[in-house]
Amino acid sequence: MTPERQKEQDRLLKNGTGWCCTEFALRNIEDADSKALERRVLAIGDGFDCYVFARGVSGADRKSLERRVLEIGTGYDCYTFARDIEGADIPALGARVLEIGTMDDCLFFARAVPGADIKALQNRVLESGSAKYCLVFASDVKGADREALEARAQALQDEADAALSPAP
Repeated sequence: MTPERQKEQDRLLKNGTGWCCTEFALRNIEDADSKALERRVLAIGDGFDCYVFARGVSGADRKSLERRVLEIGTGYDCYTFARDIEGADIPALGARVLEIGTMDDCLFFARAVPGADIKALQNRVLESGSAKYCLVFASDVKGADREALEARAQALQDEADAALSPAP
């Protein structure tokens, strides 16, 4: 590593953001102290930093990075980790998406992650009160209960129509 890069790495290890440490490790893959940079990412990085580090840095401690994503990541971070990282704990990441994720996160997870708990994700969508998500889930997710989702979407539409109708 050049003295300039060493100086930059030292600065990042002391004061760098999780993203800056991740980006440095990705740019300097051969000679960066990836373990020290990973420790910094685990200490101060966000879920996306952990996901990108796990995905892009050879030899990354994916289980530690996954634990951090489960602690602090968004539903989207959990979805991308489950989708892209070999050996990811799909049930744990899916449970976190159910707990904190948006309807988009639930839909993406169900659509793209092999082994996703389709029934649990579908139930979250059914409870959401969104006809749009019920219909998209029904049409886009293999194994979804189309009949139940379409019935819920129709019921939600009927409720909305009734609320807009003038009183007799």
